[in-house]
Amino acid sequence: MLVTSNEIAVAFGWKLRGKNMPIRFARSLAAAESGALVFLSKETSEGLASLFNLEDVTCITTSAISNKIDCSVIEHDNPRLAFALVVARFFVARPPALISDFAIIDKNTQIGEEVEIGPGCVIKAGVRIGAKTRIHSQVVIEENSIIGTNCIIKSNTTIGESGFGFVKNEVGVPIHFPHLGYVEIGNGVEIGANCTVVRAALERTVIEDHVKTDDHVHIAHNCIIGSRTQIAAGAIISGSVTIGSDVWIGPNATIGDYVNVAFGARIGIGSVILRDVEPWVTMIGNPARIAGRKII
Repeated sequence: MLVTSNEIAVAFGWKLRGKNMPIRFARSLAAAESGALVFLSKETSEGLASLFNLEDVTCITTSAISNKIDCSVIEHDNPRLAFALVVARFFVARPPALISDFAIIDKNTQIGEEVEIGPGCVIKAGVRIGAKTRIHSQVVIEENSIIGTNCIIKSNTTIGESGFGFVKNEVGVPIHFPHLGYVEIGNGVEIGANCTVVRAALERTVIEDHVKTDDHVHIAHNCIIGSRTQIAAGAIISGSVTIGSDVWIGPNATIGDYVNVAFGARIGIGSVILRDVEPWVTMIGNPARIAGRKII
């Protein structure tokens, strides 16, 4: 797509300094070339050198850096965020939302406007899907699950399947505890590929607005995941865990049953959380310990 630096600045209400340049594609700073849009978040000699003599490039950067480079500049306090917004709006192809003829959808479902459902999906009875949600290929959404608006659920993920819960009988045989609840997912949530979100035993498993998960994440029954929390690849959230808002959970981290992780906490790569976590702390290790604390 061809767009100009002035069109971008006007679309978002940002300041353009320099010439109105045509932009043909988005590039990393290291691959900057004629007609590219790039961003520079921090002033470094390498970053400035990458833009030397590239007058036909447009760079998104801060006002403090903008007067140190010669190319066209769009000023923003958070260049990385601004770059992401521009790329999403102008450089990401958005085909029309379609429901595949190869999806199996129960007649007793509620599907909002402009919903995309890919081939091989199975949508069971009682499911509700909000407007503009995109469900990629081979996704299974079990009975009575609720999916909000503007969500993305990537391929091969399962939402609302029965969880891992057993009670031993008098001779020690594990008997499955029936899971009769459901999953409720808020708005703007993104669930990665090959993930599982398990329905509650009796009530509901909740993923609040704008939660983002990477691929291969497991969220067990009865969990509550607070808004804007991000969960990286391979993380395991065990049963009845409550996670506050704005939490970061690193790759391959494990959180044990019934643990509460307070808002703003950061869980390091591969950490094992067996006890409640305080707000705004960083946890690392196995078993995890406090490695830092954010002062608010």
